[in-house]
Amino acid sequence: MPMKISKDDIMNKKYKKIIQIFKTHKGYGRTKDILAKGIHPRDIKSILDKGIVIKVKNGLYRLVDTPVISNQSFVDLARAVPEGVICLLSALSYYELTTFNPSINSMAIHRKSWRPKIKYPPVEFYYFSTEQFKAGIDEIKIGNYKVRIYCPEKTICDCFRYRNKLGLDIAKEGLSEYLKRKDRNLEELLKYAEICRVKPLLETWINAMI
Repeated sequence: MPMKISKDDIMNKKYKKIIQIFKTHKGYGRTKDILAKGIHPRDIKSILDKGIVIKVKNGLYRLVDTPVISNQSFVDLARAVPEGVICLLSALSYYELTTFNPSINSMAIHRKSWRPKIKYPPVEFYYFSTEQFKAGIDEIKIGNYKVRIYCPEKTICDCFRYRNKLGLDIAKEGLSEYLKRKDRNLEELLKYAEICRVKPLLETWINAMI
C-alpha cells in the first residue's frame, strides 16, 4: 500500500519550497516571484504569521533566518526603495561622525516621488529637490548588496540644512568630527554647502572650529 502523506508533511514540503525561493534571492522574496512558483497567497500569510519571514513592505518579505549583517536595515530599505538614498543621521552614524545612535532610519527620496509604505524597518523619508537629491550619492556594499548613501560632505551639509529638525548640535558635531579626519576635503564640503544653500553658515562654523 502507498504510504499516506500527512498534512504536516505536505506543509513542511511546501515551506521548504518557499524558503528555497527566498534563498535563491539572497533571503528576500517578492509576492510575484513566490506566486509564480505555484505557491498560494494563503501560504505566504502562513509563513508570515509563523514568523518565518518578516514583511518589509507590501509585496516584499525577508527570511528571518537570513544571517543579519551590520546595517541590515540599510539593505532592507535599499531592496524596498531602490531609488532612495540613506541620508542625514543614518549616514552620519554610518561614517562615525556622531555619537548619536538613531533608532529610525533616514532616507531621502525625490520630492515628486510617492511616499513608500514601509512595514519594517522604521524609516523617516525626506523629500529633496532634484539638485539636492542627485548631489553626492555614493554606492557602498553591505554584504552582497549595494546601498545608495550620501557622501560624508553632502551628509554634513544636509544636517545643517535640517538643523531646525535635527538640532544644531548634531550638525556641529558632524562637522567637528569631519574636520579631524585626514582625508577631509573642504573644497568638496563647500561645493555641497552651495548646493544645500548653507554655505555662509557652514563657513562660519568651519572658521570657528579650525
